[in-house]
Amino acid sequence: MALSSTTLSQPVTPTPEPAGTGNLAAPVLGALMVAIFAAQRSKKGLRQLRKAAVTAVLKYKVNNAVNKVRSFFSKGAPATTIDNRTLLYILLGVAFLILLFVYWPAAIALLLLGILLVLLTKK
Repeated sequence: MALSSTTLSQPVTPTPEPAGTGNLAAPVLGALMVAIFAAQRSKKGLRQLRKAAVTAVLKYKVNNAVNKVRSFFSKGAPATTIDNRTLLYILLGVAFLILLFVYWPAAIALLLLGILLVLLTKK
C-alpha cells in the first residue's frame, strides 16, 4: 500500500481596498479651508460660530431623542418587546423609591422581597 496525497489550489482573489482610503485630498482641503476661514475671523466671530455649532448639535440630539420616543409610542409594529421580568424589576424599583420617601421600613421589606424574587426565579 502506498500513501499518496493531493493538494487542491484555490484561485487567489484580490481583496478590494476599502472605499475612502484612496483619496485623502478632499478632507485635507476641507480642513485647510476651515483653518483659513477661522484665521480670518475675530475671537467674537469664532465664539459665535462655536455657539451656533453647539446649538446645532444639541438640536440634533434633542430631535433624535424625541424621534426615538415618538417611534416608541407610535401605533406601528413594536420595535422591541420588553420581557415580563424586566417590567417587574422596573415596577419593583419604582415602588421601592416611592416607599423609601413615604415609609422606609416598608421600602426595605420590599427590597428584601425583590432580592428573594431575583434569587428564586433565576433562569
